[in-house]
Amino acid sequence: MKFSAAVALSFISLSAVAKGTPSDTSINGVAVIFSYSTSIFPVSWQAPPINAKGKPLTASEIPRCKTVMIKALEKYPAGALKNELTAVYFLKSMAFYDVGYGGTNSTDNLYLTNDGAAKGYTSLYLEQTFHHEYSSILYRNHPTYLNETAWKNANIDSFDYNDPENGVGAIRNNESSQDLDQELCKKGFLTQYSLSGLENDINTFAQNMFSPSPGFWEIVDRFPRINKKLQLLIAFYNKIDPLFTEEYFRKLIK
Repeated sequence: MKFSAAVALSFISLSAVAKGTPSDTSINGVAVIFSYSTSIFPVSWQAPPINAKGKPLTASEIPRCKTVMIKALEKYPAGALKNELTAVYFLKSMAFYDVGYGGTNSTDNLYLTNDGAAKGYTSLYLEQTFHHEYSSILYRNHPTYLNETAWKNANIDSFDYNDPENGVGAIRNNESSQDLDQELCKKGFLTQYSLSGLENDINTFAQNMFSPSPGFWEIVDRFPRINKKLQLLIAFYNKIDPLFTEEYFRKLIK
């Protein structure tokens, strides 16, 4: 989940990485940070109207976050991370525009929340959120790699993505479910949140390609509009690295 200002944000809080705690680490060349201060957010996020706020991750969740990130980052070859992603920050919670977020991204940093598996922050949720947010960075960095016209043509006729706030409105209005919805799949959308914006639609496919929810591949094989979008996004990732093929992604279910 992200907000429209994300495209213009370029501040990277390297000082926060340098001041890290002993729990902070590096995985596949990406800094994974558990220490928190407001300075981890770009300066432009800290001021109104965004008003970035966060709470530090509970220490007992750090080992699980590390395990999730090892699994997630090992799915990318080094070349698909270098010069694209600098750091991943874990927090207990964060809010922008007074709206709680599960994840967001800046120019080359990701911000993920984890308030414990009992509250829905399962390991699947955490990994999917990583892939969801990272796909935004890749999409922003490589705008010509995806055939957006073909993507939109896979939707039902006359459809227009319905959130002018690029997802913020969907979150605020409790219309951001990421549960796979077969009725929406008939129309070309995996989830309710997919309806809110083109980028959010792409994100939802990416999270399931890299870390599939139960039944995802059955849905791909059943619904032609979903399969069309999948092929377009695989082509996008294949331009980033030839490792990314349909065969590769289907094997990730194991």
